[in-house]
Amino acid sequence: MGLLKQIGDQFHKPTGSLGRLVTWIMNKQNKGQYDAIEHALNLSDIPDELKILDIGFGNGYLLNSLLKRYNGHYYGIDLSHDMIAACQKRNANYIQEDRLTISHGLAEQLPFEADFFDKIYTVNTSYFWESLDQVFLEIKRCLKKEGEFSLAFYSDSFLNTLPVTKTGYAKYPLATYRQAGIRHGFLVDEQEIIAGKAYVFTYQKQED
Repeated sequence: MGLLKQIGDQFHKPTGSLGRLVTWIMNKQNKGQYDAIEHALNLSDIPDELKILDIGFGNGYLLNSLLKRYNGHYYGIDLSHDMIAACQKRNANYIQEDRLTISHGLAEQLPFEADFFDKIYTVNTSYFWESLDQVFLEIKRCLKKEGEFSLAFYSDSFLNTLPVTKTGYAKYPLATYRQAGIRHGFLVDEQEIIAGKAYVFTYQKQED
């Protein structure tokens, strides 16, 4: 396996010492996306019982940042057992206080009951989903009425400039993300973070 593919795979499922390095890089590189997700979530003055899910939390950096400053009960799923351990270590006090619940899981098969979450978010995981439609179906199932899903991603044109994304990455144009939400009955709001490069789309669940 070539070095570039090894690095690219780590962005999907960070593992071992290389995975720890990659997640450190991600936390620096994705700062603008994290800020935009925080803005989209609009967590100011939320009640303690609000339920929020992070899909693909990595080392738990963003979860930690939100938990420090906002109310709510947070949940997270991730593919990597190494990242689950890192997140547990970083957020041990919030887990002990029963403000954070994390587990192993897939976006295509969310391990939660229907109408459970007020808000769901994810940062740069959509390139690795086996099916956009299946993930949107699961998110719609798990969101409460008028609940919101915030999705941060890099554009296909930007991803195509990166050597590590040559294989193993699904690169979608903006229209694909937009149409996926509309197809599943969401109201879609679009925010450009960096012109032509980074975006946050927020999908609000509507009545069927």
